[in-house]
This record gives sequence, structure tokens and C-alpha cells, in this order.
Amino acid sequence: MTVVVIEPISSGITYLNAAQELGIDLYVFSTDEGECSIDGTMRQKAKQIIKIDTSDFHSQLSKIVELKTVKAILPGVEYAVPMAAQLGNSYAKNSLEYMAAQTVRNKFKFRDKLTKSGLSDIKYALISYGKPMSLPQDFKFPAVVKPVDMAGSMSVKKVVDLEELLKTVEEIWTSKPNDIGFFASGDLIVEEYIVGKEYSVEGIVHTDGKITFASITEKLLGPEPYFVEIGHIVGNKYDAQFSANIFGYAEKVIKALELNIGPFHLEFRVTPQEKPIAIELAARLPGDNIVELIKIATNFDLAQAVLSEYLDLPYLPSIEKNLVSAIAFIPQGNHRLFKGFSGLDKILDAPECVHHHFYYQADDELACNHDWTSRLGYIILRSESEDKIRSFVKHIHEQVKVI
Repeated sequence: MTVVVIEPISSGITYLNAAQELGIDLYVFSTDEGECSIDGTMRQKAKQIIKIDTSDFHSQLSKIVELKTVKAILPGVEYAVPMAAQLGNSYAKNSLEYMAAQTVRNKFKFRDKLTKSGLSDIKYALISYGKPMSLPQDFKFPAVVKPVDMAGSMSVKKVVDLEELLKTVEEIWTSKPNDIGFFASGDLIVEEYIVGKEYSVEGIVHTDGKITFASITEKLLGPEPYFVEIGHIVGNKYDAQFSANIFGYAEKVIKALELNIGPFHLEFRVTPQEKPIAIELAARLPGDNIVELIKIATNFDLAQAVLSEYLDLPYLPSIEKNLVSAIAFIPQGNHRLFKGFSGLDKILDAPECVHHHFYYQADDELACNHDWTSRLGYIILRSESEDKIRSFVKHIHEQVKVI
């Protein structure tokens, strides 16, 4: 029994561990260079790394046919979602429908679909490169403008009026956003700003139409006008009414988008009136180590569950946990050269600290983008106490400094 994962450089990395634990052969399709390089540890967990043009449908389909035993094709990164669906529709028994994949990958199509389904009531508009801008009647600022096809909060910005919107649009077009070899089309969406606390819901759509919700994840954001995620908390004890409201809304979104199988990562805000409004949905495993956070908090392995669903295998966690887990990222602030961190001494030695990873070494130059690349590393935590987790996360964000 064999699966293919296309470019496992983000959330898709967790499939390699899950496949090894389940005894499943996993082939990696990757350009395997630059930011898409597969590191040594991960290489050992794959059946084979196949260097291939992951934007070429026909060459990948030919290789899948040649392998003969492939039962599922999965995306290892956001930009591979449509390709994995297209290949799956052409070859595999279980596969996300290609039209659904295209809808969730385009933020304008996503908002349009939800609005027409009655699940979103904010006003929005498509801004096409080189074409006149036209906003809906009674459009209200502040608003959020972003590329329709990027990920990781890249080129996402809050704007306070029309003048700032026009300026920001030109800045985005001039910068030509790109990420791991994927270049933005130039189309942007501007939509009214949603006031409220931000969360995500993670889970899996089963082939019989049922949905398993694995987590409500609290999002911790950096300062506006940008929307850089600087932390996530999993395992909070929400009251039954709040959870039912969120899961009920998420189920309606998933059905409106016609997701027929696989993982989902739905981001949304809950307004002061306790109304959830979706921001976007990714038809893939969540990034930012959220798969690990869910497993730490509950012992539910979302990557194993997804592989099992695609391969028609049963999945039941051996035990259930009842912990709170979190990841706290360290933002770079205004620094342009990395020298190190201060304020870490007691944190890394604490029993609540699971592990950490820092991306830079002394004297490395830092990027100046206001997106995921502005984070310098992370610390993962776990505890039976939500208050203790929140205290640690707050300490990291307030006391750990970049030298």
C-alpha cells in the first residue's frame, strides 16, 4: 500500500512520520532543491524521494502509473493542493474533488462561495492586475487586502481607507509575492475587516460524509496592520455552547465547499456577538506544528487519521489525553541582524517545554517581511494547566528578546 506526497516541506512533513508508524510506503514527489529540499532525517523515512517537476501534471501522472501501487496522492504544502486533487481524480479511488480544491485555493472564490451560501456577510471585491478597482456599494473600512493565492500571511495587510488600499495594492504588485517557487497571479481580494478573536478548526472529512473535529485552536497574532501568527494554543476547555456553535458553523462551511475527503484547516473569527465568520480554509493538514500540538494535547494523530481514511484503514487513538499544548514563535521585531536571544534560561529547562527550534545563527541577516518569515524560531509547551501554558506563552512573547 503506497501513497505519494507532493512537496512535503510544511505540514506534509508529518505524513512521513505517520506513514512510517503505520507501515505504509510513502513516495515523495519534489523538486528537492532550495526551499523545497528534503532534509536528511526526513529522507530516511520516505520509501523514495523522486525528483520531479511538481507543477507538471503529465510527468507526475506517468510516474504514479509506473509505481503501480499508489492508492492516494496528498499535498505536502498549500500550493500543491490543486495538483494533488487533479492527480488523485485521474488515478486514485479516494481523492479530493478538483473543483473543490480550486475553490479553497482561491480566496476570492472561497469568499464568493460562502457569501452565496449565506455563511459570510462581509462585503468584498476582486482586484485584478492592471484593471480598474470597483468596490461594492456601502463597503466599509477598515478592510483587509491580500493575494488570492498565497499562504502564510504573505502580503496580507489591514488598510484604514481607500487611499491606503490603493497604495498597498501597488506595493503588493510591485513586490511580486512568491513563496517556495510559487508566484502570486497578481489577483487580490479586499474584504471588510472582521472584528473578533481568531481561531481555527482542524479535522478530517470522511468518505461517508461524516466529519471528525480534532481541535479548536486559539490563534495568537502579532500587531496589526499585519496578521503574523505568533502562537497557537490547543486543548482549551471551551464551554459546550461555544464548541457546538463553532463545529456547527464549520460543518456548514465544509458542506458548502463540497469537500468530500481529507483534512481541513478552517480559520475564522468570532465576533463580539459570538458569530463565527470564516477567513479562509486550507484543504490540507495545518502547518505551524498544529498536528503535533493536537497529538500532544489529545493523542489524536491527524496525519495518521488522514492516511488511514484515504487508504480505507481504521484509525483509533490508543489512549486519550487531556492536556493543553502551545507553540510560541519568537518574532524578529525591528532587528535586521541576528545575534541571539536573551530571557530563555528558565524556559528551556522547564518541564513544560517539549522542545524548541531556532532558525538562525549568530550574525545571520534577517528578512524584513511581515509574514511567517519574520519568525525566528519556536518553543512548544504542554501542561495540564491552561493558566500555566498561557503564562509561559506570555513570558516568551514579552520577555524573550532578540539581541
